[in-house]
Amino acid sequence: MNSFSSGRVFPQGSRVPRRRLAATVAVAAMALTVSALPAGPASASGGSGNSRKAAALPQIMSMARPGAAIVDLSPGQRRQLLENAAKAAPETARALRLGTREKLIPKDVIQDADGTVHTRYERTYAGLPVIGGDLVVHQHKGAARTVSYASTAPLSLPTTTAKVPAATAKKSALSTATAKGTRNAGAHSAPRQVVWMAGGRPTLAWETVVTGVQQDGSPSERHVVTDAASGTTLENAEHVESADGNSLYSGKVTIGSTRQDDGSYALIDPDHGGHRTLDSTVNSNGVLLTDDDDVWGDGTAANPQTAAVDAAYGAQTTWDFYRDSFGRNGIADDGRGSYSRVHYEQQQGIPLANANWQDGCFCMSYGDGADGQHPVTSLDIAAHEMTHGVTSATAGLGDVGEAPALNEAVSDMMAAAVEFYADNPNDVPDYTMAELDDLHGDGKPIRYMDLPSKAGISSVGYAPLDYWTLQAKSDEPHMAAGIGDHFFYLLAEGSGQKTINGVDYDSPTYDGLPVAGIGLADAAKVMYRALTVYMTSTTDYAGARTATLQAAADLYGTQSDTYESAANAWAAVHVGNRYVDHIAVEPLPTEPVATGQPVSRQVTASSSRPGPVTYSAKQLPLGLTINRTTGLITGTPDKAGDYNSVVIITDAAGDTRRIPFVWTVLASGGHFFVNPTTYVIPQWGVVESPMEVLGKPGKAPSDLKVTVDLDHEFSNAQVIDLIAPDGSVIPVKSWGPWVLTPELHETYTVDASAVQARGTWKLRVADGTPGFYDLDPGHLQRWSMTF
Repeated sequence: MNSFSSGRVFPQGSRVPRRRLAATVAVAAMALTVSALPAGPASASGGSGNSRKAAALPQIMSMARPGAAIVDLSPGQRRQLLENAAKAAPETARALRLGTREKLIPKDVIQDADGTVHTRYERTYAGLPVIGGDLVVHQHKGAARTVSYASTAPLSLPTTTAKVPAATAKKSALSTATAKGTRNAGAHSAPRQVVWMAGGRPTLAWETVVTGVQQDGSPSERHVVTDAASGTTLENAEHVESADGNSLYSGKVTIGSTRQDDGSYALIDPDHGGHRTLDSTVNSNGVLLTDDDDVWGDGTAANPQTAAVDAAYGAQTTWDFYRDSFGRNGIADDGRGSYSRVHYEQQQGIPLANANWQDGCFCMSYGDGADGQHPVTSLDIAAHEMTHGVTSATAGLGDVGEAPALNEAVSDMMAAAVEFYADNPNDVPDYTMAELDDLHGDGKPIRYMDLPSKAGISSVGYAPLDYWTLQAKSDEPHMAAGIGDHFFYLLAEGSGQKTINGVDYDSPTYDGLPVAGIGLADAAKVMYRALTVYMTSTTDYAGARTATLQAAADLYGTQSDTYESAANAWAAVHVGNRYVDHIAVEPLPTEPVATGQPVSRQVTASSSRPGPVTYSAKQLPLGLTINRTTGLITGTPDKAGDYNSVVIITDAAGDTRRIPFVWTVLASGGHFFVNPTTYVIPQWGVVESPMEVLGKPGKAPSDLKVTVDLDHEFSNAQVIDLIAPDGSVIPVKSWGPWVLTPELHETYTVDASAVQARGTWKLRVADGTPGFYDLDPGHLQRWSMTF
């Protein structure tokens, strides 16, 4: 684990977080061809809210696809599909309208029973790897192809010549890694030139892999990405997924071994890709464990083979779970076994109180606990770590935003699923992590999936999140993983009090409404398909919701209870919208309006039943009406006051959902005019808010008062102008000063005496945040003018 101590459309007025979901778009059926083999033996609420062009999502198929089951491909079939994809890559790139300097490199492929092929590609630009540019092509048999993108931003660079030399980037990376706690830091190899796209816009950069030792003694493989033009550090992420723990026995188990020429036995598992278990007591690389009688360990920590038994058992059980549940042939789906190192030390003579997965060696390393007497080899830890390997081989959830937290959560989800699959009486299946390890010396698990915050304050100074908030983007990944853990528990078991295998659970929901569980097996199926078919390196929680709903639609159909339960489980952790009476409604745009100011507010709803929805309303502010077909509320309010409004949505099946709310109309006119509608300020973009000024003949005053209320992580970097009715631009606020200010509430005096007062004025806000920052969009909350 990364240390085991481990959409929706936003109404104007909503606080909109950054969205990194993998947008999915359709491409012309005749334009894209990838050969497929015959079948052998799809709140954080994530509005886009930024300047990146977001691709429209296709309508999710309403009926389950019986052919959505993943085919168990033979190594030869998988290899053939990848070879076909590689041959077709240039044509595929043209069909996707990629630039002439872009190329696609197949990474993974999955085939459904109906012949649909999902091919995962990495991307290069002018021969440079593009980090955060991955995509998945879904070739649907007999239908249009669709694509899931990690980023839909145009990929182009003014130059591929770095201003910052590689040597300078390497020195900076080593310094950065050391500052982050990496001991004995050294560059694994020379920095490689890349295009960094995970931050939202393509940037020429250097990637340096710094190796060393983490503070807890685990190996360190830190990837530092440096802007090749400015030298700024764009990303600094640890890639060794590690876990704190003490020990857990699995009782008497059968593990795989291989007889050697000398008659002894080696801990090499021939039935699981040749997985090897090594003893790292002599050196960190490990020495293959051997035995004369093929009876390994004695169930006590005093016997050095016992930890090896647990590690081997964890590896084979996790392999079997993925094979039997999803037809996956090993961690990378290529039949290749990993290897495990037990008794791993953080340095000579000092045991590692941890465990980790490392992509670089395709291996797990297990320490013996802080006291050297508690091997960190529990089944859920092993399954968690190896699931990091599965994620790396598929979606590749990266190091930006919420993707690392989602990576951790997926490993927790599958670790729970492996426990229930094994059904080992010595480790009764549950929804807690490391429950028998006594990791913190308090006899408690380190994570609770039914209510993550129950774990309390962690060593990083935070408690796990139960629900999505803006904090999820920047929180420590294991803490933000609580959102995904909670979702999965609710999806599998539902909300409220219950006892499972003797363990008591009581899972609440963000909105206080119940969630019906679908069972662990089906929950795991939905998550696995979402991970391997639809998620990409930049997927966040909003994107995970989209991916799981598409997966649920593929497997069970949008009219199924499973589909609605998936949506409602996400809503229960404050991600997306809930279905009530089969109807889901985006949060209503109900911030105040003002008399004399035209209103255009969109109500958006959907039904899990086929057919369109219709809209009606009661007691809207005078002057406003709602379009029955589109749900658009328009008009100009003509009387101030509070209105007890009700919006009513009806689907084609006759289901009805009523949403009451109080809608306030402010007085605007005379000498004071206000537009209280909130507008999203796109990252590195521009937004304009209009205001009608009526009944004011003559020129505007030389001391016009302009009051602005906005929020942004760098509100000082917002440049504000007033656009007069004749198009004249009147500066209101320039860029700066460069002081961190999350909100701006100011009244400015401007000279508008050269223009007429009457007409449509606009306030224009341009985001001047430096390009190397990747931030949440801000919001122009309201503005007013006093004449």
